[in-house]
Amino acid sequence: MQPQDTVNTPKSPSTTAPFDSELGLQFTELSPDGARAQLEVKPKLLQPMGLVHGGVYCSIIESMASMAAYTWLNSRGSGGNVVGVNNNTDFLRSISSGMVYGTAAPIHRGRRQQLWLVTLTDDTEREVARGQVRLQNLASDS
Repeated sequence: MQPQDTVNTPKSPSTTAPFDSELGLQFTELSPDGARAQLEVKPKLLQPMGLVHGGVYCSIIESMASMAAYTWLNSRGSGGNVVGVNNNTDFLRSISSGMVYGTAAPIHRGRRQQLWLVTLTDDTEREVARGQVRLQNLASDS
């Protein structure tokens, strides 16, 4: 199977991209109206100071927004794909162990672009990061 064969195939919550799998990101809910996911903090995700690397937060946020946006776009029956064009992530609190939980919610879903808000929390439900991802809707080639 070639990558282009899976471009317009809807994803189930257990299906992730290879990079998401490498991080350990697991989707627990995925619908046209949002997503939930979780990630166990492991030593390979820490920066030299022993804290979760900011790139991990950015990656979780982009993956969650992309999967939810893709699911919404394909729920409308026209097919297509989405690509991220901007990721603005704020780091609010550092952690070095435990779980990270994410919730993605739409801010705007339009014909050409979507904007999603993703909030990340720790084991005690404190926000550790928050990001907005703007995505471009791409028409299917069919």
